[in-house]
Amino acid sequence: MDSVRRWLEGWRLCRGLEPVIEYDDALAAVLRLPGRERELFALGDDPATVDRLAAQVSGDTWLTVTTQQGDDIARRLAAAGVQPFAEQKTLMSIDLREHPQPTTAAYRLEVSSDGALEYVRMLAADGTVAARGMAAIVGSDAVMHDIQTDPAHRRRGLGSVVMGALSRRALERGARTGLLMATTDGFHLYRKLGWLLEATMVTGSGSSRAVGGDLGAVLAGR
Repeated sequence: MDSVRRWLEGWRLCRGLEPVIEYDDALAAVLRLPGRERELFALGDDPATVDRLAAQVSGDTWLTVTTQQGDDIARRLAAAGVQPFAEQKTLMSIDLREHPQPTTAAYRLEVSSDGALEYVRMLAADGTVAARGMAAIVGSDAVMHDIQTDPAHRRRGLGSVVMGALSRRALERGARTGLLMATTDGFHLYRKLGWLLEATMVTGSGSSRAVGGDLGAVLAGR
């Protein structure tokens, strides 16, 4: 589960979270959000580990299991009383040296840095933000996060331009591997850009109310 550990460190930097807490069988991120006080990330997907962690899931605790058997894990969580999200996320990776570098002259590219974080924005002619994204540089990894395109500017390849610009900046800073967690909406874009599937990420909550919402929005903190 080394990829999970590396992705999680970049993800928590992007989210501005406290350092991850490490247990024998899980990593814990403290989010302090309504209904999502903390999230446990399993370091294994064997039945004993999943059952032990599922027993710790309460109304404000989430559990994510990274696995090659997403549906089986979802059923196991449900049997243990943990409500799994219908949408299963995907952990993906890429060799940044092979990442496409598309460009567009119709929008202005704006890049900025803040410590380990890199930000990219695509600005329309009127100055509005048409697309944006960010990445955390952690050693030789670049963890991509919060890639978004405004609905009025979609289907113009701006997401690909943002990803290319982030990967280019990450390479300049010494990163070689890209990591990200893809929701269903983003998966097909990333796959077209050459990102590879590492594993499925199954998330469950102790609260059926939390599971009823929009997973993509919840994960983005919106």
